[in-house]
Amino acid sequence: MAQVLRYPYDLYTQETDYLQITLRRKKAASSSLEEFGSSSLIKKNGAYQGGPTQNASNVGKKISSGFVSQVGDIILLPIPSSIGDSNSVNFSEDKLDAITAKVAGAAYNIMTTQTPGKTDITGFLNKLGENTLKELKGVFAESADLRAIYLTKLAAEAAGLAGIGNISLDQILARSQGKILNPNMELLFNGPTIRSFKFSFKMTPRSKKEGDQVKLIIGSLKRHMAPTPAGNFLGTPGQFDLTYRSGPDNHKFLNKIKTCVLQDMSVNYTGENVYATYEDGTPVSMIMDLTFKELEPIYSSDYSNDPNEGVGY
Repeated sequence: MAQVLRYPYDLYTQETDYLQITLRRKKAASSSLEEFGSSSLIKKNGAYQGGPTQNASNVGKKISSGFVSQVGDIILLPIPSSIGDSNSVNFSEDKLDAITAKVAGAAYNIMTTQTPGKTDITGFLNKLGENTLKELKGVFAESADLRAIYLTKLAAEAAGLAGIGNISLDQILARSQGKILNPNMELLFNGPTIRSFKFSFKMTPRSKKEGDQVKLIIGSLKRHMAPTPAGNFLGTPGQFDLTYRSGPDNHKFLNKIKTCVLQDMSVNYTGENVYATYEDGTPVSMIMDLTFKELEPIYSSDYSNDPNEGVGY
């Protein structure tokens, strides 16, 4: 049964800042399921407002892409001493020399002006090859330099095929003419990246109730990050919604985090580098390290100009 867990046990969610981790697991949705609102556990923007042992099994079911997102345990933890975010995108260097540009341009012109018939694909391809050769002849006829460079490139490739050695066009040009082909280098966008977030929590239970909460928190996270066996298949591990909270509201400054998976979890049960436990076996000090990774990248459309939304993602 889903429940709300917290450390410290007397964490005051009405007055303090904290990190809320909502555990979700996607299940196949039947056609009879419908989206419905939050239960009494959630008062505003998803903030938990009940006692630490109330049931959270009916909070926020939502159908998306043929699946129903079933909320599991809700975990409330103090904001760690070291938090931050890092956004990045992928760029890489790319080259496009004059010969490649001319050849590609000629082929593209043919492709955009010729259309294949409904059934005569072979005839279209043959015609495409013939017209491309005609275009290339025209390109090289206009420029003696390009023609000479192209012949040099063919010579370098022939030498490589003959097993003479790995000779490049630039090597031949540098040795024979003291120059190389302009690569027209440019930095091109390759795509976004997926962000990861690392958190470290030091937990020192001060009572049996608090020790039980720590035990349940660790067990819940471990169970939810593991795949689910289903005959010959494995179900995808659960997902995690991370939200910085300030009392009943979302934090008005700190960054937002998209839905994540828990990629790595480690627990050090000797937080003071000394093995020590209470009478029931609960360690007196533990350090829990969590590494979350977002399921999708950040886009410009995710941001708002509203100052009440904080710094955004």
